[in-house]
Amino acid sequence: MLISIQYHAVSIAQHAISAVRSSTIESRQRDNMKVFISYGDAADQLTALRLQALGAANGLTVFVPPAHTRQAALVDPTASQKLSDAEVVLGFVGNGIGEACRQELNTAMALRKSMIIMCYPPLAQQLQRYFGQNVVEIDAANPDQSEIGIVQHLKQIDAQQNAKKALLALGTLVLGLLILAPAEKS
Repeated sequence: MLISIQYHAVSIAQHAISAVRSSTIESRQRDNMKVFISYGDAADQLTALRLQALGAANGLTVFVPPAHTRQAALVDPTASQKLSDAEVVLGFVGNGIGEACRQELNTAMALRKSMIIMCYPPLAQQLQRYFGQNVVEIDAANPDQSEIGIVQHLKQIDAQQNAKKALLALGTLVLGLLILAPAEKS
């Protein structure tokens, strides 16, 4: 079962990288797509940094706020500027949502950014109260349902095709990373 989940996660990650490459070829014609990754708390930073590296390797300009910004009650000025410049916002909340993340995601909503917020099942209901249909539940035990949730979310948002492709690709990468995380701990 574990090998099957790992195989599925690798397949998801390969599909996501292919989608990122496809979307970045289109976006390079006008500039690299700018992505802002907001993460719930300091414990989620590793996943955010892994996503940043994967996105950058595939031609995206990805900003992840430094860990020290997770302690503040207000959005860091540099993060605020990067958030304003971003075309796409990806929220990742694995362990809980800190005030800095909440402020970043509220700002993204106010700026009407194309966004997706991914979280584990125990946090989904709490986050949906604040961020509505932008929240996609990620369940490592049911990756197929998580993929369907990502695609359904993207169908509902009003965004350019490149932004949707980038969100799909990054969301799928999150799913792959989260499925692999339990296997790495074993």
